[in-house]
Amino acid sequence: MNSVPSTRQFNETQQRILDAAIDCVKQWGIDKTNLNDIAKQAGVTRPTVYRYFASRDEVLTAALLQSGFALAQRMLNQIDRYPEPGERFVEAVLFALGEFPNEPYLAVITRGDLTSYVSGDALNNAEGWALSLDLTRRILHDLVIPESDLEEITEVSVRMILSLLIMAGPRQRSVEEMRGFLTRRLLPMLGLEHYPRRGA
Repeated sequence: MNSVPSTRQFNETQQRILDAAIDCVKQWGIDKTNLNDIAKQAGVTRPTVYRYFASRDEVLTAALLQSGFALAQRMLNQIDRYPEPGERFVEAVLFALGEFPNEPYLAVITRGDLTSYVSGDALNNAEGWALSLDLTRRILHDLVIPESDLEEITEVSVRMILSLLIMAGPRQRSVEEMRGFLTRRLLPMLGLEHYPRRGA
């Protein structure tokens, strides 16, 4: 598994804008955050923000995606030692669940006022979907999976991760308990055992 390619690079001004956007959401919530707030927090003018981003939502999406690329790369490095595809997939989901709350940008996903924004955009944003699909492909690199099936596996996984992050369950699970839960419930849905090994 090699590195996850990021499609966007940001200059210093753009990075300040991204940092400011997340800071504003943390302070005031998404509904009360506007481009004026973001510009002021970043120490730039409103026209400067518009020079790089068309809207507040575009700024937030860019910030989340940037953090998502970094998280994806750390995830691949973490799970590379697991030989079995199913085991790698479970460990990837566990890694995401453990790291999201600690990631400065991605942690805002669990805010109540941002969950609908993220949930609505998670499967519709082209760049975010491409990242998710590419990540699934790299995790399951040793299986021969048709593209249409890979898309379904990715969709199920994204929905599962968002659900586990956003919705409180009936009880708290330890890491080992969550590993067992994912093995029993998520893996059967994915049906990885039906795909042949690459090179077999």
